[in-house]
Amino acid sequence: MKSIVPYTKEIVFANKIVEICSISLEHELHYSDTEIEGNFLVSGEYRSHEVSINKEPFHYKLPFSLEVTDTVVKDSIDFEITDFTYEVEQENTLVVHIEFMVTAEEEEPKEEIEEEISNEVLEEEPEQKEEQEEVREAVIEEISNMFSLEEELEENSDVEEKRLDEESEALILDSAKETDDEFATYHIHIVGSEDTLEGICAMYQTDSNILKAYNNVESISVGDKIIIPCIDE
Repeated sequence: MKSIVPYTKEIVFANKIVEICSISLEHELHYSDTEIEGNFLVSGEYRSHEVSINKEPFHYKLPFSLEVTDTVVKDSIDFEITDFTYEVEQENTLVVHIEFMVTAEEEEPKEEIEEEISNEVLEEEPEQKEEQEEVREAVIEEISNMFSLEEELEENSDVEEKRLDEESEALILDSAKETDDEFATYHIHIVGSEDTLEGICAMYQTDSNILKAYNNVESISVGDKIIIPCIDE
């Protein structure tokens, strides 16, 4: 699966927009069985009066969703913002244009798998069938022995079972840190007229070496899109 999705949203401000001084885009995601849900988080500062130097902050949450088939392997889903632009219309409306790409692996349909297995069985020679039957019986016997051994161990392993439960609980807690609702691992910052590298570093609590490494720039210009890795919280 590979989908490139355009997303456009109009954001109406309470005041007039004279200038967008800075703007950033983040996102948060959640995967369900049938769709990808999330929010784009658009924030920054703007001026509402031409003669004023005061900046006013803004922050908007823009929901979005994308349907996926039940054959998509959820752990393989990769979400990437490929483009982000904006424009001001009618003096108080900010129009954002976001393009994102979703890629994922897909499971082979069960019907096809069963058909392939059936075809393989039909193509087997008599001797191969006999060998396969012997292997199947040996596997069944081995599994039966494993279950018997497991039952015996369960009767005498209360302490071990408690320890395993504690370890399982720890693994679940660790996995919870990687839930689908986590924020993106980077920010996209569009450089404003008054932005500097030092100011952007201070805003996102990073340093100029990281910015230069991720963006391969020595200086910035108005309108540049800066990728800023963020620390997972």
